[in-house]
Formats: sequence, C-alpha cells, structure tokens
Amino acid sequence: MGRSCSSLKSEWAGVVTLSQQRVRTVTHRGVSWTELIGVGLLCGLLAVSADAQTSRIKRISLMTPDLDQSIAFFTGVIGFTLDFEGTLPPGGEPFLGPVFNIDASKPIRRALLSTSTEARGLFLIEHPEAPAPDPDKPTAVVTVVEVESIDHTLARAEAAGAPVSETVTDITPEGMRFSEAMITSPGGHAILVYELSSAP
Repeated sequence: MGRSCSSLKSEWAGVVTLSQQRVRTVTHRGVSWTELIGVGLLCGLLAVSADAQTSRIKRISLMTPDLDQSIAFFTGVIGFTLDFEGTLPPGGEPFLGPVFNIDASKPIRRALLSTSTEARGLFLIEHPEAPAPDPDKPTAVVTVVEVESIDHTLARAEAAGAPVSETVTDITPEGMRFSEAMITSPGGHAILVYELSSAP
C-alpha cells in the first residue's frame, strides 16, 4: 500500500470528517474505508511486533578440568580467539556456585572466547573435579560451531590427538550443502563442527 502509519492517520481523520457529511461509501484521496481499516490494523500489529522481545542464544558455558588445555584446543583447533582469562577471588561470582554446583568460596579460573561472528560466545570454567562424559550414555550437551574449512579443522583435531567422527554431508531445508563431523575435546566436550556451501 506504500503509505506510512502517520500519513494514514491524517487521511483517516479526513475521512472521518467527510463521513459526518456523507452516509454513502466514502473515499479520501483514493483511500477506501476497507484499505484504511486494513492498514490501521497492520500498523497496530507491526507496532506490537516491534515491541516484542526476541530471544537468542548468546553464550555456552562449559566446565573443564584443565582450563589451559581447553583454551589451547578451542583456539588452536576449533578457531576461537581468547578474549579474557583470569581467576575469580572466593565469592567473586555468586551465580557460578548454584548454576554449576561448585564451591564458589574457592578461587575459580575462567576464560571468555569469541568467534568471528559472536563476541564472547564461549565461557570456560575450570574445575578439577569436572565429571568426564560417560561413553555408554547419551551425550547430554553438544556445542555446534560453524567453521570456514571442516577439512582443516578436522586435520588440526587429529594432529592434537582429539577423537574425530566420520564426516557427513547433506542438504539443508534451504537447499545449502553442508558437511559436519563430531570432535571430542580434551575436556570431554562434544563439538559438532560444520561447513556450509551454497554449491549443490
């Protein structure tokens, strides 16, 4: 319809004035009642949609028994960059204790890492008693990461001694070809890496 909500409000006011003079079907500047009502409803829906909150995944937090080893793996193999690494003093981060079920009264080492598209998208927390995954049970958490080259990523993982699965290739619902494979980090984390390609 090509008109802004504000301009249509003015036209609506003009039509209301005219409607007091005419009981017949009224148009004003070529705008019919049905068009004005439809656009008015659409403007209201757009306003509500604009105010609605949109959820998005900002960060994944992983516990690791060896922070230095995990930093080296995620930066050297997967392709993250290290933004920050440090030690929290006892009681320095109250939420970590309840969330991860660890003793926050002791110093906690942690690090924040980024990808090229998501700043500080990975939070690593060191805990010497972090439980190792049980290979006989289903994997509870899988971190999915898009990489520029799956072949290069898998080669780096194998060179680092990390277990690597077979590569699977398929087509997304949007018609994009992708390849993906699972890597197990030294800390026991399941990392699904994938590469997208627009080629059929």
